[in-house]
Amino acid sequence: MKKITKSLALSLMLLFVASNFMSAQQILCVDRDGSFDAVGVYTDDWQFLQPALDELGLTYEYFEVQDLTQDGPDQTTMSEYPIVFWFTGEVWSNTQTMTDNDEFNLMLYLLLDNGKLLLSAQDYLYDRYPNSGTFNPGSFPYDALGCIEVVQDVWDIEPDTGNIVGVPGSFLDGLAITVSDIYTEETDDGLYIDNFIEHQGEDLMEVVFPEPTGIGAYYFDPGTHRVIFSTISYAAIADLEVRKEVLSRSFDWLIGTIGTNAQQIEKTDMLIYPNPATTSVQVGCKHKMDEMWIMNSTGQLVDHFMIGGNRIKINTASYSKGIYCVKVKTENGIKTSKLIVG
Repeated sequence: MKKITKSLALSLMLLFVASNFMSAQQILCVDRDGSFDAVGVYTDDWQFLQPALDELGLTYEYFEVQDLTQDGPDQTTMSEYPIVFWFTGEVWSNTQTMTDNDEFNLMLYLLLDNGKLLLSAQDYLYDRYPNSGTFNPGSFPYDALGCIEVVQDVWDIEPDTGNIVGVPGSFLDGLAITVSDIYTEETDDGLYIDNFIEHQGEDLMEVVFPEPTGIGAYYFDPGTHRVIFSTISYAAIADLEVRKEVLSRSFDWLIGTIGTNAQQIEKTDMLIYPNPATTSVQVGCKHKMDEMWIMNSTGQLVDHFMIGGNRIKINTASYSKGIYCVKVKTENGIKTSKLIVG
């Protein structure tokens, strides 16, 4: 009888832990929707997202980028959180959705800290890569987000509603989602959705109305990090209960309470980006870097730096094309990696 009682108690405890797993997680909510600096011009996404997070009982910190010419949280800040929820609203130009430093900090967080990112950003690609429909290795959308080919602004839902479904087999399977245009105010921007033609992840949300049908969101797990990239604004999900369900399932997948078939890829402590490089490269490390040596393929010293931090930007314009060895002395030992200059 004691064994049965003990087993039952253990089962109930495990059930309790599982049901409260997400409520114990810290989520960093990064708000770059522009509403602080342009009240009445840009819609405040947080007014739609905060109630859903609160009713789900989630623990979060709120980081509003009040001046969109400035960077968001750095890698050190993000590394303290299991999940980063980055949303951009209707801003769409002049690096309002992300700066160059934001992309690199997110890359460091994702690849060095095994980060988890929910990116709800309808115009991120239009802002950062307005003339690009395809992405290759060495670009942030490809390496970090898993994006390969996209057609931007296929759907303009203004001022109507759009119908979205969770893709069969995805963690949103079975959900019917209505989105409404929350962005038509003074600037008349409207709700825009991109169509992902090819990506490295799994389809997540499909637009079924208006036509044509197509994928507006996907999820990506290469084994080093996890990303949900949605150009379907989470804030624009019309029904609060559905919005809560989409957020809950998204966070569950990111943190790992919903199964994944991720590859097991060896983690790294140092990131060189972009690689191949042309005129400049950034090097980031999980540990503080004291000293760095860059040597060419014959072993000759090309550059030497005293650093004293966990990141450095290097001008490679004078480097000859070829392969270089980057050797770094850190507080956690010597790290080496390869740099390609093309």
